[in-house]
Amino acid sequence: MTPNSSLIPATVAMDAARLQAAVDHVTARLPHVRSLLVARCGQLVLEQYWNCTSADPQDFQSVTKSLLGAMCGGIFNNLQGTVLDFFPEFSADVIDLRWRHVTIRHLLTMTAGLQSELTHPAYDDAWFSADDPVKFALTQKLVADPGATFHYSNASTHLLGEVLARATGERLDTALRSRLLDPIGAELHAWPTDKVGRPFGSGYVHLTPLHALRFGQLVLQRGMWNGMSVVDGAWLQASIQPQVRAYEWMEGIAWYGYLWWVTREAGLEAWYATGWGGQYIAVFPQVQLVVVMTGETVDHPNHRYVIRELVLPAVGHDLTETQVAPGSF
Repeated sequence: MTPNSSLIPATVAMDAARLQAAVDHVTARLPHVRSLLVARCGQLVLEQYWNCTSADPQDFQSVTKSLLGAMCGGIFNNLQGTVLDFFPEFSADVIDLRWRHVTIRHLLTMTAGLQSELTHPAYDDAWFSADDPVKFALTQKLVADPGATFHYSNASTHLLGEVLARATGERLDTALRSRLLDPIGAELHAWPTDKVGRPFGSGYVHLTPLHALRFGQLVLQRGMWNGMSVVDGAWLQASIQPQVRAYEWMEGIAWYGYLWWVTREAGLEAWYATGWGGQYIAVFPQVQLVVVMTGETVDHPNHRYVIRELVLPAVGHDLTETQVAPGSF
């Protein structure tokens, strides 16, 4: 879909020439990028793919974490509930008594005190390959007191995924479909599991970029879709508030909400779901903009700057938040 004036409704105030410049830049300089989609005011204004098609699912990696965060709305009334309460079968194996104080909120904000793969890569490898990754995580010593500091952790969100499954009485993939994806017409194509058979709460959800864009639109609309409440709006509002100071590992973003990265770009509030390899869902509520970018899941130069430096300048700033419309894509 090439952006041009005939495809972009005047009411959404987007500069087609600037969007085309973004596409041209990616084509010429970023061979690892696979897709770039832009929606404004619920209207799809750009849908571009490289070396794939719109029907090809993408591995969204740690964007999965933000999907889990959204799922928590309406399930946990008390974020101070302790994680060990959900795992009585492992209580005798816990060697660090600080685990008694790890709460659901700590898992949502990456402050449980688990080792981070960013500073302890060997831990992440051992956790991922364990016969039971949940038991492995619960039976390791914490590296910080719960709530003391931000430690980005895959094991933390895998634990949260199993907590969600036990709280809902459903497999995590079943819960994701029924509670989040089905209501917005999105399809879960694949979700790898650990050796026990649990979907990895830390990542690897496979969606098409267009369906990921729908999720971003759902968040922009505070959980509403076609007049139906899919996710509690107050929960989403809390999720995208700065809950904890992160350490700017994720490309300089300093704040973390409930499994969302929270920042400002070009003077605008911005919420990011991110995944390794350049998977992004970016929501800019003040201008009713949702952007999805995906990339090949290999190590390559970062391309988030395309959103900040090339897509945002295409946005006219003459809209108000009351004009947001349901997603039509």
